[in-house]
Amino acid sequence: MANSSPIRILTVGTGAVGSIYSWRLAQTCEVTTVCRSNYQAVLDHGFEIVSPKFGNGVFKPHHVVRTVEEAKAFGPFDFIVVTLKALLDVYDTGEIIAPAVEEGKTTIVLIQNGFGVEPPIVKRFPKNPLVSVVAYIGANQVGPGKVEMKAFEYLRVGTYRGCTVDSEAACTLFKECLTKGGVQVDPVDDIEEARWEKLFWNGAFNPVCAILRLDTTQVMENEAALGIVRRLIHEYTATASAATKKEYNAEEVFDNIIKMTANGAPNYKPSMQLDIERQQPMEVEVIVGTAVRSAKEHGVNVPTLEMLRELLGAMNIHHLKSQL
Repeated sequence: MANSSPIRILTVGTGAVGSIYSWRLAQTCEVTTVCRSNYQAVLDHGFEIVSPKFGNGVFKPHHVVRTVEEAKAFGPFDFIVVTLKALLDVYDTGEIIAPAVEEGKTTIVLIQNGFGVEPPIVKRFPKNPLVSVVAYIGANQVGPGKVEMKAFEYLRVGTYRGCTVDSEAACTLFKECLTKGGVQVDPVDDIEEARWEKLFWNGAFNPVCAILRLDTTQVMENEAALGIVRRLIHEYTATASAATKKEYNAEEVFDNIIKMTANGAPNYKPSMQLDIERQQPMEVEVIVGTAVRSAKEHGVNVPTLEMLRELLGAMNIHHLKSQL
């Protein structure tokens, strides 16, 4: 990656989260965005972003395309940033990004929810560096190309230990690009541990908000709903403690999460709730399914998680069938 030429970045899945980080990376990099339903709006007007942290503005990517194949004209890319929903049972992310991946050169960056998103990419591109990112951000696309972001935002960034090539240099460069764009970057040594810790919030509030159709504040004000959140956090922390050998105090985690949510994400609809409202598939497997499988592997009893996996899975099947 020569210093004399711009760092070229391709963002695949440029919705709310993808638009925010494309915007910040574009402060110092040349950014191409793959847009689907919002393509024409972004091509014509750019992204109209409202952000308490970064300010309000219009972000016009260097290039806007409909497909990864079309994006090849603006490569080669140093980084492909994947912000697609992690729907392992709906589509193959590796196949989607494959046309723009240069073997041994392109670094693949996964800014996705859940646990277990890296192995399929490592298997598909064993010679490419991989950077894994856990995002703490509240952002919704309220209309085509119109994005509203909550005040809080930071990224936990690291390499994946299962990667077959050294990704440290690429990870360092990517963190520098983010930092120059004003993003808060928290380097981590164990990205899988960081993904577990994100699941404590994501795996509790997402399913409860989705099934009950309540936003975060409504859940916290509802004694029964908050009780389910507490049980889920107990089951996630027990599983994570067994899987990582790091001991998590469930009640301490619960208290911290409630404080963080009340301060940083009040009246917020998590992604699963929005998916339900839009009758779109939810990220059930990477948020709930992988945790259930890990619990079984380590002998941890997770009855609430198991029930939610079945309920959410049934809802996914219904939504997918309705689109046929």
